[in-house]
Amino acid sequence: MKRTLFALSAAACAAAMANVELGTPFGDNMVLQRGRPVPVWGTADAGEKVTVSFAGQVKSTTAGADGKWQVALDAMDASKEGRTLAARGKNASEARNVLVGEVWFASGQSNMECPIWGDNPRYRDGKGAMMIQSTVRPFIRWAKNPRVPSATPRAIPRSPWNTYTPQSFAAFKGMYLSAVAYYYALELYGALDVPIGIVDSSWGGTCIDTWTPPCGYENHPELADVVACFPKKGGRIHCQNPTALWNGMVDSWTPMAMRGFIWYQGCSNNGEARRYCSKMHALYDGWSKAFKNPDLKLYFVELAPFKASWFELQRSQMKFAAEQKNAAIAATADAGNFHDIHPNDKEIVAKRLALHALKRDYGFENVRDDSPVLKSWKIEGDTFVLTFDGAKGWYVYSPDYSKRPNFEIAGKDGKFVPAILQGVDGNGNVKGTDLRVRADGVKEPLRLRYLAKAPYVGTLYSDAALPLGPFDVDARTNKFTRIGAPVKMGEAEKIPELSGYRKIGAIDVPIAANFSAKPPQLAAASGFGRVAYLFELERLDGTVDWAMTSFNAFSQDVDDLGVPCRPGKVFQTKVAALTSRSNISGVPCVTDYDGGSIEFWPSNYGTAAVLAGAGGNPKIYDVNDQPNGNGIGYGSMQVHDWKGGTTIWALNNFNTLSPCDVGIGNNEMSEHPDWTFMANAPMYRSRRISVFVK
Repeated sequence: MKRTLFALSAAACAAAMANVELGTPFGDNMVLQRGRPVPVWGTADAGEKVTVSFAGQVKSTTAGADGKWQVALDAMDASKEGRTLAARGKNASEARNVLVGEVWFASGQSNMECPIWGDNPRYRDGKGAMMIQSTVRPFIRWAKNPRVPSATPRAIPRSPWNTYTPQSFAAFKGMYLSAVAYYYALELYGALDVPIGIVDSSWGGTCIDTWTPPCGYENHPELADVVACFPKKGGRIHCQNPTALWNGMVDSWTPMAMRGFIWYQGCSNNGEARRYCSKMHALYDGWSKAFKNPDLKLYFVELAPFKASWFELQRSQMKFAAEQKNAAIAATADAGNFHDIHPNDKEIVAKRLALHALKRDYGFENVRDDSPVLKSWKIEGDTFVLTFDGAKGWYVYSPDYSKRPNFEIAGKDGKFVPAILQGVDGNGNVKGTDLRVRADGVKEPLRLRYLAKAPYVGTLYSDAALPLGPFDVDARTNKFTRIGAPVKMGEAEKIPELSGYRKIGAIDVPIAANFSAKPPQLAAASGFGRVAYLFELERLDGTVDWAMTSFNAFSQDVDDLGVPCRPGKVFQTKVAALTSRSNISGVPCVTDYDGGSIEFWPSNYGTAAVLAGAGGNPKIYDVNDQPNGNGIGYGSMQVHDWKGGTTIWALNNFNTLSPCDVGIGNNEMSEHPDWTFMANAPMYRSRRISVFVK
């Protein structure tokens, strides 16, 4: 009986405590978004009637069985009048001194989190101390989320909002606002003179996946490997787990009405630059769906120069900006620090982000917000002639007075050499609107790139004082395209060249194989004189690219024929009597050819050409490289036509938790023909190596 009474008492207490409560965003001093319906939500007792009032509007609803409720206020004009937002049922929950204006979210990793001021001289804005002591802008309000990962969406308590005053910033030492967010809000307020609300939800060192909600991946099958790593309910959580920071630091703010979000992130994803564009699409898709805002704006920052190369990731960022109509990129080619990954001038970054908002959202038609973007190019003799959108003129500015921007050009030998921008006068002004670039000694230029080599710092500006960002041009003819009718997985096993062979295994290659943890097995076989490999890559549309190679057996041990994922399994040798077939043009079609070689090893490797008489460029990863010992590392499984300088097929990086490199024919998307560092396995629905002997 006592237990029953206790249970009833506890239940009654719980019911009494289920007060009407406003949701996460609705704290004192907040800013509501002007010009669009404003969702307001919270919790109450199941079935309880809740009435929300603000600025003369009254909206009522009933809490659902889960205790959640939501209404929508009608669109409002901007207002600097502090008013009370109230939700009333059995009790009242209020947010006081609420304004109406423009609301933005700021997110990303360390260069977004980097505070306006703090104790670390290497991790704060350079003039932040002056700014927070002298800035009095009571109509700018800011909120900052604590750093908490979560396996599932968590309910964040109502957030405190703070004003832009010296007293407010002094009270929050150790929890300072992002410097980029600080200056961004300041720029908007100065231009618009309406209340500005900025929410800072950022965490240094984090990857894009952890900020992306599950719904962002719905139309991105190429990111299935990320979905497979979603944290499990009740599991141990790390801030790098996919969705973990969305769940812990953003979800509770949805579907808050806001104009958009600013984003500064990418360093932590530099190892998968080729798929970063897809991940940016997933991020945007997820945020726009979760915030129920199909016109949500995303203005983001190009990675700033550092001693590491961001070149490939920067190109992915540019690709996303070109593909997503509601996004724009702020170029920072001139705003980095070769010795510090956290450059301390965040104001210039915020100003360039704000230009996008002023132009695209707030009617400042005369603002020029875009850095120059390559429109077209041609080759005249030994000179690249480049035409750009966003530039009516050009100038070069460098602190050391150099008038040589960081251009490079390569000819038929593939070797990049420093190039010269033509027509630069003594003051750094460039003649004309097109850029003309040539390199001494390169009579037939084929490739051009800008900011691909150290120190990566841009010194070339448009007449709007916006820097030109990294880009490249490739005039080579693409030899590697599909030929013949489309085929499905496995159909290439019927080609005549495989007649008489016995299949001893099919190795389905995961996106991130990590084969050293669980090596794939082949069936037993003996007494064979030939070995054949069929390499198949299934595209997202279900059709397959394939290459078949066969040659005299290089070993009689079946364990040596599979993916080399065990220590000591190093086979770098020319192979006898190579036969090669493929449905990719440019891949050699040969029989009993004496120009073949294999590079099978489980270790890391370098570019040095070490196999005697087998060609290769010692400065790039190609048909002849150098394995690094007999240990476990990156891993290479490649078959080459070394005489022709062609990689017939390649599987690399199969002993780690990162996406594999896969390819047929020479890779023409980077300077490394053998697909090293491409991390492109997610671009295919499936990947398979079938092994045959006879």
